[in-house]
Amino acid sequence: MKSLKKAAFGAVCATLIAAPAFMMGAGNATESVEAAAKLSIGDKAPDFTLVDLNGEEHTLSDYTAAGNTVVLEWFSPSCPFVIKHYREDTGTMNKIAADHAENNVVWLRINSGHTKHSSADKALNIKTASEWNIETPILMDGSGEVGKSYGAKRTPDMYIIGADGTLLYHGAIDNRSDAAAPGKVNYVANALEEINAGKKISKPETKPYGCSVKYD
Repeated sequence: MKSLKKAAFGAVCATLIAAPAFMMGAGNATESVEAAAKLSIGDKAPDFTLVDLNGEEHTLSDYTAAGNTVVLEWFSPSCPFVIKHYREDTGTMNKIAADHAENNVVWLRINSGHTKHSSADKALNIKTASEWNIETPILMDGSGEVGKSYGAKRTPDMYIIGADGTLLYHGAIDNRSDAAAPGKVNYVANALEEINAGKKISKPETKPYGCSVKYD
């Protein structure tokens, strides 16, 4: 009995010791992302070149210089908040991308999970792209450099970059922050419609929701 009590006491002590260290590590990860990016609407979006699942390079400034509006979606194949937008009964992301493809809108997904995390496994992302009927690029950002330069913290975390290279929208995909179903108001779709109509985006910034980006 005494040995059991000692074991239990030791486990509690270990938990109490480990908890602050864990909390400190989580806090540092959040702070590092916040410190890396102070982007505001209207700021010049950080340029980048990333490689997709087929080994092809994509450079943001090449797309904007060609007159395109670029949507950046921070992506994870294992996040339930992402999955809800790719189910057969929803198809949110693919539908918006398809609806605006003829309006000079380029949709890029960025996976900033570190290379050792399961969500960044190339084979898994290739399999997911096929199963989810994703036709536009998934870009791999294993170092997290691009994600941190934007201050991306969630999957999905959404950014719209104008043809002039400036940030036009940042935030959530829609107004429902649980993983059950999409919201009734889709902020990104509305913003793209306003851009296409030559209007100013009525709601350029919202609070993103979802899983945490798995930075190293």
